Amino acid sequence: MNTIISACIAALILFLSSLVTLFTNDPNLEFAMISTSVWVSIGGGAAVTFLKDYQAISTRRLINKKTGSGDGGGNV
Repeated sequence: MNTIISACIAALILFLSSLVTLFTNDPNLEFAMISTSVWVSIGGGAAVTFLKDYQAISTRRLINKKTGSGDGGGNV
């Protein structure tokens, strides 16, 4: 999917998998016990994932526009 929604989904998957990892590591953990630095780390990772996927989508769209192909690579 060449949409921004797919980049959001990738970021959400990373965010949720990070939370699952935290709670799997310590089953007695509560949201209030998670430190600010951990939240920043998880949020930063999700933001980087979104930006990476958005950049890939933008590049693919530009290549498709310039080459006139739909595969992202053009004709060789």
